[in-house]
Amino acid sequence: TGASQGLGLEIAMQYVAAGASVIICARDEGMLSEAADVLKRSASNDQVIFHMAADVAESESVDALIQFTIDKMGRIDVLVNNAGIYGPKGPTDCVDWAEWVQAINVNLLGSVHMCRAVIPHMKRQGYGKIVQLSGGGATNPMPNLSSYAVSKVGIVRFIESLAIEVAEYGIDA
Repeated sequence: TGASQGLGLEIAMQYVAAGASVIICARDEGMLSEAADVLKRSASNDQVIFHMAADVAESESVDALIQFTIDKMGRIDVLVNNAGIYGPKGPTDCVDWAEWVQAINVNLLGSVHMCRAVIPHMKRQGYGKIVQLSGGGATNPMPNLSSYAVSKVGIVRFIESLAIEVAEYGIDA
């Protein structure tokens, strides 16, 4: 997720370099298409690269992405939850509340949506890897970026809990 640029694209490039087929997603279709073209140029003939615009904060969008992945690949072995936004910058009592909540929706609930959608497939396979990125917001207080920091701390505790829940199914988180 969040693979149209930056770290997300670099992670996808490393998977492709290692021989994996990938499906990347992000919200911006134009940037995502360009990223997919970059990946395709470095892929071998036996690798497939697909992309789909998706918003991890919207459960319907996540469900459509997972169905697309199953239709195209037949299975899901690895999920990399990378999508994230900073949210509003400024004192908590002064920032736009809708923007504050949106950062929680993308950074925390978006990752939870993705995990909930892939876990049933991984359980059936008896195998899966979930890689969750969190960022600096989980390590230190971040005044004037409170929604970012709260979402990142929350996702760390979520993935720690999830790792224990799914270990018996051959899923590493």
